[in-house]
Amino acid sequence: MWSKVLHIASWSAGIVLLFVLLGASVASSNRALLADVKVHIDFGEGNFFIDENEVKEVVSDLGYLIDSTAMINLDPSRIEHVLENNAFIHSAEVYEQLNGVLNVDVNVRQPILRIYSQNGQSVYLDSEGKFMPLSYSYTARTPVSNGYLSINLKSIIGKDVTEIADSAQHPDIETIRELYLIVSECRKDKFWKAQFNQFYVNAQHEIEMIPRVGDHIVLVGDAKYIDKKLNKLRLFYTKGLDKTGWNEYKTINLKYANQVVCSKS
Repeated sequence: MWSKVLHIASWSAGIVLLFVLLGASVASSNRALLADVKVHIDFGEGNFFIDENEVKEVVSDLGYLIDSTAMINLDPSRIEHVLENNAFIHSAEVYEQLNGVLNVDVNVRQPILRIYSQNGQSVYLDSEGKFMPLSYSYTARTPVSNGYLSINLKSIIGKDVTEIADSAQHPDIETIRELYLIVSECRKDKFWKAQFNQFYVNAQHEIEMIPRVGDHIVLVGDAKYIDKKLNKLRLFYTKGLDKTGWNEYKTINLKYANQVVCSKS
């Protein structure tokens, strides 16, 4: 009987000790100061729009200072909100460790196209269809789009191409939506991604793709059935141009269903 009592007493003492240690740990954590800020940036395809120091500066500008700010006073969601308002940041995750370390994980936006308008303005369009400003410190290596685009690009920075309504204030937005769909489709295939580095909007607002290899233009018109148009072009490249040469034709027209129309002038 006494052994049973002692056994219960030892378990009770162990539980009490556990709660005491936990309480001490929490109290110590509440008193702990911010010891370090560790930043991890996912640059995706190598788009170095921001650096570690810029992220740390955001943290310090919010008043969270190393060896000064108590960990209990940190607000990770506030830091995330400020970081995600940066035009070059897609997402941010901020979390604490018990040793006084604040971890900041950042994902950078991935531009897929640089658009030039006739008025000399230029912006990036990212992989999710959001317009990005240019950076003073870094230039992304993306395909470019130019031609007959008169839209005020600066007025749509930060907006989503799929959410902007057609209006007199935003002419050409439908054409840019078509560009986004075409470029996105090309990026799915390594060959097309490497082959096309310019997308030109002609006077009829039709889209022409300019290849790296071959002295020709590929007229796709718009993004309708773009996957089928690219399949036609692949077949023509392998069965046609491999025999005649890649500089045989001036224009390869993919606008018409089930056919490829070529011209030499």
